[in-house]
Amino acid sequence: MQKLARFIVKYRLIFFILFVALTAYSVVCIPKIQVEYDITAYLPQNTDTAKALEIMDDEFVTYGSATVLLKNVEYDAAAALCEKIRAVDGVKSLPFDNSSQYYKDGYAKLAISFFGTDDARSVAAYETAVRLLGESGCEYAVPAPLVDNYAETLANEMVIIIAIAAAVIIAVLLFTSKSFAEVLAFPVIFAVAAALNMGTNYWFGKISFVSNTVCIILQLALAIDYAIILCHRFTEEKERRGTDLESAMTAALAKAIPEISSSSLTTVSGLVALMFMQLRLGLDLGAVLAKSIVCSLLTVFFLMPFVLILLSKLMDKSRHRNLVPKIRFWGGGAVKARYAIAAAFAALLATGAWLSGGLEYVYSSDAIDTSRPTATRQAKEEMQSVFGYDNLLVILMPNDGDYDLQRAVQAAVTEEEIVDSAVGFAGIRIADGLYLTDGVTSAQFAELAGVDGGTATLLFFAYARSVGDRWSAAYEIPLTSLVDYLAENADGFGLDADKKLLIAALKTQLDEGRAQLVGERYVRIVCNVAADTEDAAAFALIDRLSPKIKALCPQAIFAGQSVSSYDLDGSFSSDNILISLLTVIFIYVILAFTFRSWGIPLVLVTVIQGAIFMNFALPALMGRNLFFFTYLIVSAIQMGATIDYAILITNRFRALKSTRDRREAIVAAVSGAFPTVFTSGSIMSVASFLVGGLTSDPMIASIGMTLGTGTLISIACVMTALPALLYMLDPVLEKTTFKRKRRAKDIRLPNPSELLADSLDD
Repeated sequence: MQKLARFIVKYRLIFFILFVALTAYSVVCIPKIQVEYDITAYLPQNTDTAKALEIMDDEFVTYGSATVLLKNVEYDAAAALCEKIRAVDGVKSLPFDNSSQYYKDGYAKLAISFFGTDDARSVAAYETAVRLLGESGCEYAVPAPLVDNYAETLANEMVIIIAIAAAVIIAVLLFTSKSFAEVLAFPVIFAVAAALNMGTNYWFGKISFVSNTVCIILQLALAIDYAIILCHRFTEEKERRGTDLESAMTAALAKAIPEISSSSLTTVSGLVALMFMQLRLGLDLGAVLAKSIVCSLLTVFFLMPFVLILLSKLMDKSRHRNLVPKIRFWGGGAVKARYAIAAAFAALLATGAWLSGGLEYVYSSDAIDTSRPTATRQAKEEMQSVFGYDNLLVILMPNDGDYDLQRAVQAAVTEEEIVDSAVGFAGIRIADGLYLTDGVTSAQFAELAGVDGGTATLLFFAYARSVGDRWSAAYEIPLTSLVDYLAENADGFGLDADKKLLIAALKTQLDEGRAQLVGERYVRIVCNVAADTEDAAAFALIDRLSPKIKALCPQAIFAGQSVSSYDLDGSFSSDNILISLLTVIFIYVILAFTFRSWGIPLVLVTVIQGAIFMNFALPALMGRNLFFFTYLIVSAIQMGATIDYAILITNRFRALKSTRDRREAIVAAVSGAFPTVFTSGSIMSVASFLVGGLTSDPMIASIGMTLGTGTLISIACVMTALPALLYMLDPVLEKTTFKRKRRAKDIRLPNPSELLADSLDD
C-alpha cells in the first residue's frame, strides 16, 4: 500500500485536475438521464404482466384519460360543465348522465378521454379542462390526472431533503470533528462523489425513480465513513510526523486504503445481493448504489489527499477539544449485565423473527399504509367510496379470427360476480343474437339498416365483385367489412345525407374500437373488477380465472394492476429468501477472511440479523403493512452497512486483548468505537428519516422510515448485545480462528485489527 499511497500523494495535483474534468463531464450528463417511473417495467420478463405490457405497447392504441370527481354539485351544473369540456379541442369523449354510474349523492364522476396521451394537443386540452373546472366554482378533486407533476414534485422535495440533510450532517460532523476546518473537506468530497455517480447513471440508459431519488441520500449515509477515516488518519500521522505533510498523508493513506476497502466490501455485498432479484428493480438499485460506493472510494482515495493537504494549516489553527463524551461506563455496564443482555437479545430476536414473519406485504404504492397520503390518492379513495372501483383486468388472446372462442372467454369472465363489465371486439352485440363480427345476408342487412332490399342487394353484389366472390342470396358479409366498404363507397348507392353521416360515424367508432381492442397479432378483452387492486377477492379472482381461461385458450395472457401485484407476490417469496441468504453468505465469507475465524462472523451476523428482525417486527406490531421492496432493500442495506459498526468494535476488542485483560479491552473498545458509530449511525438515520418524513411518495417514504428505524436498532444492538456476547464467548471464539503454519518467506499483510491497534482511543 505504501507504493500506491506514495504515488497518489506525489501526483495529487494531476488527480485533482482529472477529477475536475470528470465532475464537469458528470454535470453535463446528469440532465440527460432517463428516469423510469413505472415499477411494472422492472417485472420479470416471464410474467404475464411483462409480456402483456410489451404486446399492448406495440399493438394497441391507448387514449389519454383523466378522471375528475365533482363534490356537492347539482346534476344540472355538472351536465353544463361537461358540455363545456366536451367542446374543448382535443377532448375525445366525456360520457355523463344521471345514472348512478356518473352521478350519485351530490357527486359527479367525469371520465374525460383525449385523442392522445401526452402530446401537445391533449395536454393543452387537459389544462383547458382544469381551467374550466376552476372557473366553474365547483369543488373538485382529480384521482387520475392526464398530466401528472409527480416527477417535478419529487425533484423539488429532494432538493429540500438534501439541503436539510446537509445542514444536519455538517452539524454532526462539527460535533464529532477534531478541528472545525476539516469539516470543509467533507462537502467537497461528497459533492464530487455524488456528481460522479449521478453523471455515470447516464451510462445505464435509464434508471428507476427510486434509484434516481434516494441514491444521493443513501450514498451520503453509506460512504461518509470513508472520508472520516482518512481525515482522522491524516490528523494522527501529522501529530507524529510534524510538518512533513506528504509523509503524513502517505502513511495515513496506506493505512486507510485497506481499512476502508474492507469496510466497503460488506456494504457492497449487500447491494450486490439485491441485483439477483427476479424483479429487475433490484438490479437497477443495487447497481446504482454499488457504483455510488465505488465513486465514493475513488474520490476519497484519489481526491481527498489533495484537499486535506490544502486545508492542513487551517485545520491546525481550528483544532478544538474532543466534544464526544467518553462512555467507558457503557462497556462496563454491558459486561456486568451480560447474562441479562444476552437473554433479552435472544428473546427479542426470537420475537422479532416470529412477528416479522407475519408481516402483511403490499405491491402497489397506492396500497401502502401512510399517514401522509397524496391528494391524488385521497381523491381516488373518495371516488371509490362513492362510485366503486376502477380496477381494469385485461385478457390478451391470439388474433386468429376465432370469434366464438373470444366470446366464450368473455362469457367466462362475465360469469364472475366480482366482474361488473367486460368489453371485447367479438362480443359487441348489434342485435339479439347478432354480433359486430358476425356475417349477414343482404336481406338481414336491409332489415337491420332500414334500407330497401334492392339497395342492399346492389351493395352486396358490388362488395362480392370487389373481393372476387360470387354473389348469391345466401352470401354473407361480416358487418365490420361492410361498414368499411360502405364508408369508402357511400356515394355509389344513392344513400341520403343522414345515412352517409351515420356510416361515417359508425366507421369512426369501428376504427377506434379496433385500435383499442384488435391488434395485428392479439385481441384484448377489457374487464372491470369491483375490488381494490390488492384485495383478497381480486387475487382469488385471478386464481379462479387463470386456469379456466387458459383451458379455453392456452395462449391467453393476463394484465392489469391486480395481475401486476399478483405477479410481484409470486416472485417476492423467492426473492426474499434469495436476497437474505446471499447477503448473509457474502458478508459471512468476507468476515471469515477478515477475522480469520469461522465463529466471530456468526456472532456479528446474528446481532445484525436480530436487529433486522426487530426492525420489521415494528410494523407488524402496529398493524401496518409494508411495501415488499422496502423489506428487500432495507434488510440488504441494514445488514451490509450497519455490520460495519460491529466490525469496528470487534476489531478494537481483539487488538486490545493483546495488551489488556478481557474486561478492560471490551470497555475500551466500546468507548473508542463510540465516536465513529455515533457519527456514522446518526448521519444514516437522520438522512433516512428526512427522506421518509418529507417525501410525498409512499414507497420512498416507506424505505426511508424503515431504514432510519433499522439503523437505530442496529446501533442499540451493536452497543449492548455485541459487547456482552463478545465478552462471554471470547474463549470459545478464540478456538474458531484459522491456524496456519508460518514460513520465513511468507509475506504478511496486515489485517484491519492491526491497522486499528496503533490509533486506539480509550
